[in-house]
Amino acid sequence: MPPVKAATPPKQVPKAAPGGCKIGELFRLLGESHVLDILYLFLAEPRPRRFVHIQDELKMSPNTLSDRLRELVKAGLLTRTAFNEIPPRVEYAATSKATEFQAVFEQLTDWAKRNDLQPVITPAP
Repeated sequence: MPPVKAATPPKQVPKAAPGGCKIGELFRLLGESHVLDILYLFLAEPRPRRFVHIQDELKMSPNTLSDRLRELVKAGLLTRTAFNEIPPRVEYAATSKATEFQAVFEQLTDWAKRNDLQPVITPAP
């Protein structure tokens, strides 16, 4: 009778660092509609922005924008500052965590240029 082989222990998946996120969570967040547009807006001109100004620049529905901003604040990529004024004022700003994405955007842009990547335009029916 062949010897019984000892079971190998399951691989340990590294846990995310406190305050961090797993790569899958990062890709899920970045894959949400308009998230990259919002981040790019804050990185192209790093300054605080009000909700209505973000909405005007990106032509987004208020509900979608509200959801995306909430997710980006929760992920620590944006800050939300509410001012005790009448009418109420809220400003969003990029965090240092978000500004690190500048290098990612630059690398993606360089890669697209080197590889002659052009947007796909589908003809109207």
